[in-house]
Amino acid sequence: MPATMMHLFAGHALWPAGSDAFFLGCILPDCLDCDRAAKDRVHLRDVPKDERLTRLVALGHTLDLSSDYDFGVFFHLYLDYLWDNGPQSDHRRAYQGSDWFRDYRAHLSRAGSRAYARSLWAKPLWDRLICADASLWQSTFSLPEDKIRAFLEFNYRWHTEERLSESEIFTDRLVDDFTADAVEKFRRLMREHFPAVTRLCL
Repeated sequence: MPATMMHLFAGHALWPAGSDAFFLGCILPDCLDCDRAAKDRVHLRDVPKDERLTRLVALGHTLDLSSDYDFGVFFHLYLDYLWDNGPQSDHRRAYQGSDWFRDYRAHLSRAGSRAYARSLWAKPLWDRLICADASLWQSTFSLPEDKIRAFLEFNYRWHTEERLSESEIFTDRLVDDFTADAVEKFRRLMREHFPAVTRLCL
């Protein structure tokens, strides 16, 4: 589960000219952060690890991937699948302390803050997203309106106010390399499983 800004960072790498609806799809599946069980269900973390990708592809076929929002949601969930089986797993194996999750989230926060600071387009995008009309996220992939608004308000305030140093674990280089690899893998996934979905970014 990359940080919120890392999802936007990857979304921008995939589709720099993407609509606000696309970028909202890239982040809103995480609006359930306060309910870990619900969030894990949305992200398919409650299924056996070796079945997650198959289930994710099946979910993609239930979404309207011609919709910018649904397309962003699908990219979010695939990015989390790659992250959970890559950098997150690597950090968990290497961690020596007594509170892995706290340490992990601290490094994620730093990586997200850095992704914001390194992206000149980030502040104008957040300025638009915080004012977004609810019609942009109307979808069969429904999420609670109050959670969405609270999530956007918190993240807008946090990203514009915080300036954290680079993480020694999730470094700028790691984030850049992971993003480039994830974008290419997503394009291949789309071409293999969803050939009818034609977009300039693919």
